[in-house]
Amino acid sequence: MTETIELLTLLYELSLTNLRSDDPEEIARKFIRKFISRKNLQYAAAWKLESTHEDSLRFRKIYAMPSVHEVGTLSFENFALMPGPGEFQIFNKSLFEENEQEGAFAYFKLERFGLLELYDSSPVTSVLTKSKLNPFADVMTQFASSLASGYLRHAIHENEEKYRRIIDNVSLGLLEVDNNEVIQFANTSFLKLVGYDLNEIIGQKASELLVDGDDRDKVATENKKRVEGQSSSYEITIRNKNGEKRWAIISGAPNYNEEGELVGSIGIHLDITGLKKLEEENEFKSLQLTKLHELSLDAILSIDVDGKVFEWSPQAEKVFGYTAAEIMGKKISETIIPHQYREAHDNGMDNYHKTGHGPVLNSRIEISAIRKNGEEFPIELTIFPIEHGENKYFTAFIRDITELKQAKESVEKALARQKELNRLKSQFVSMTSHELRTPLTTIIGNAEIIDFQMTNLEKLKPEKVKKNVLRIQQNADRLNQLINNILLMGQLESQKIPFDPEFTVPHEFINDQLLPDYHTREIEIPHHVNGEPKELKLDKKLFTHIITNLVENAIKYSPDSEKAPEVATTYHDSSIEIAVRDYGLGIPEEDQKKLFDSFYRASNVGNIQGTGLGLAIVEEFVKLHGGAIKVLSKVGEGTTFTLYFPLDP
Repeated sequence: MTETIELLTLLYELSLTNLRSDDPEEIARKFIRKFISRKNLQYAAAWKLESTHEDSLRFRKIYAMPSVHEVGTLSFENFALMPGPGEFQIFNKSLFEENEQEGAFAYFKLERFGLLELYDSSPVTSVLTKSKLNPFADVMTQFASSLASGYLRHAIHENEEKYRRIIDNVSLGLLEVDNNEVIQFANTSFLKLVGYDLNEIIGQKASELLVDGDDRDKVATENKKRVEGQSSSYEITIRNKNGEKRWAIISGAPNYNEEGELVGSIGIHLDITGLKKLEEENEFKSLQLTKLHELSLDAILSIDVDGKVFEWSPQAEKVFGYTAAEIMGKKISETIIPHQYREAHDNGMDNYHKTGHGPVLNSRIEISAIRKNGEEFPIELTIFPIEHGENKYFTAFIRDITELKQAKESVEKALARQKELNRLKSQFVSMTSHELRTPLTTIIGNAEIIDFQMTNLEKLKPEKVKKNVLRIQQNADRLNQLINNILLMGQLESQKIPFDPEFTVPHEFINDQLLPDYHTREIEIPHHVNGEPKELKLDKKLFTHIITNLVENAIKYSPDSEKAPEVATTYHDSSIEIAVRDYGLGIPEEDQKKLFDSFYRASNVGNIQGTGLGLAIVEEFVKLHGGAIKVLSKVGEGTTFTLYFPLDP
């Protein structure tokens, strides 16, 4: 009894689902969900016949629970096994080719348009038996009728929509002409399009009144099609009453009377003036963008949400070296972004996807990029995000600022050089004024003493006069040396130093030409020679200045040393070294780097006279010979200057 009540309840509920909707899919959804839930089935589907093929039928899913493939294929052989009207047929597998499941399958024909398919995975205890399903045959038939009614109502609704759209088209311009193009009728929309009243155009030839000469041949060609009974659509320009150009698409068709005779044609006119103007504007903007893309001095590129390039301007090809064909579809993180920035780029992209924000977007930044040849170079970068629908893109404007950076560095170097020159100028003025004033003061003072002594010849002592004259000579020599050094620096700056090298054995020249002068001053300078002597191309005048300056410095800056300065010449296979060593004051380490700068003197020289030009001149003279000079010094122990001359400079 309980089972009967449950059956009646289910039948009643199922019958209600068939009455509550006009939508076939909604009817099928409610019916199947109710049936599955009450009968504990694993699957049910309603199918609608879609097409017939050579050996099979194609069905499309109306609704299935759970959802399955949209299309099912049923062979004619299997379709022949289907039950008759109002009956169920049970199988141990699905009859559809796409379903390979096994179990209990029940089928019920839904009139002539479809099938109901039920499935239970347990065929032994299945509820899908004819005895258990037959009570539902009437409900199934009612379900089929409800679906058929739903599809019928759906078709009627579509037809209503179709005819409604046709009626709506009456708002388009309509023009009726006879076989000679003489206007017979025009609706309000057409009159609005051309700006005329109806009585102004009735009896007028349409092409002569409304069509420009360029399009009249087109109208004549289309009218010939009407004579042949053909309809067609075409686009022409129309001049309205004010002479303004309007664009229209005309859908023309032949017009027959009740006897079937061709009496003219009817044209439906769609005003597309706004679209045409928009199209022209878009074409102009497209041309602008194309020119911007092609002629921009900045590289322009665009990437998609994955960082892949889909736009690459000609300037981008020049800047990076990749052609558009080479880089399209590739990630910029794998091509033009330096390795040190790739992780930051990927993190920035991820952050933008999550938050919609990016720290480098819509701003101008300086960073570096990589060319195809691997060269890293500085760029100025501006990135703009672009959203189109659900898609996100990025466009970048990139400027190669290599030359700008180089120019900036050159300017900075020039400014630094100018500052240094100003400093040297001030230092030069200060030094020269001091160095000139001191010997001049001495010379003037001793000259005055001699003048005084000459006024009293009786008391004149020759030794005192001689002493004063010696002081004048020494300070005159000092002035001469200072002036010579200044002149030499000027010649070096202007590259006008005479350079006439000749093959010379260095140690012999030093022994024969330079050291004897010190013997006369009772200063013994030891000279050590190592290796097999070789000739070196030397400008003897410049070489003399080099060695003399180093030896004089060695003597001058060793005032309290018990050991005399030393010279050592060492011959190697491919070079010659000449070292001048003293055991004097030594040079502080912090001063050694600037020791060869003009006017620079070590901080520990005290009152020892000097101009700061000697070593600067020595270094330049050594360079003229293709050599180099190095210093090794320690305060309190002395200094060694070593000259390096290649044998084949």
